[in-house]
Amino acid sequence: MDVITNLELVPNQGAGALRFGMTVDDVLKTVGPADQVSKNHLNQRVEFRSFMNVAYTENEPETLVHVGFGRQMVGVHYKKIYLFMDSEESVLRKLYVEDSHPYFALGFVIFLDLGITLTGFHDADVSQKAVAMFPKGSWDKWMHKLKPFTMK
Repeated sequence: MDVITNLELVPNQGAGALRFGMTVDDVLKTVGPADQVSKNHLNQRVEFRSFMNVAYTENEPETLVHVGFGRQMVGVHYKKIYLFMDSEESVLRKLYVEDSHPYFALGFVIFLDLGITLTGFHDADVSQKAVAMFPKGSWDKWMHKLKPFTMK
């Protein structure tokens, strides 16, 4: 299934065939059934699959607002940047060229213009390495807590 092996990140829109705003049924048709379903601290439906996790709005109809990947997803890329195959420093530097004013909060480097968060890259903590996609405006209510992230 190409959905699993080759996922292009599209800023503020989604990953691969997954697009923000899709319904639970749309996601099911696109990537198949979830291995596990739960609610997060925001009361949002979260679905876990062996290759990713997704979250939806807490309101009906539930629509896709988050797509996350762990380090085993070597085919996840933005343009020609392979987030889990390229070095952490290389990924950060290349994304910085695309969005030169990232932020940092809660252990995440947040590229607002790209709709991408990274963890485990800034500190080379492979065990924490993960990428998430989000739509524009997702971090707006947290802007007062975000600190500018600077490259070393």
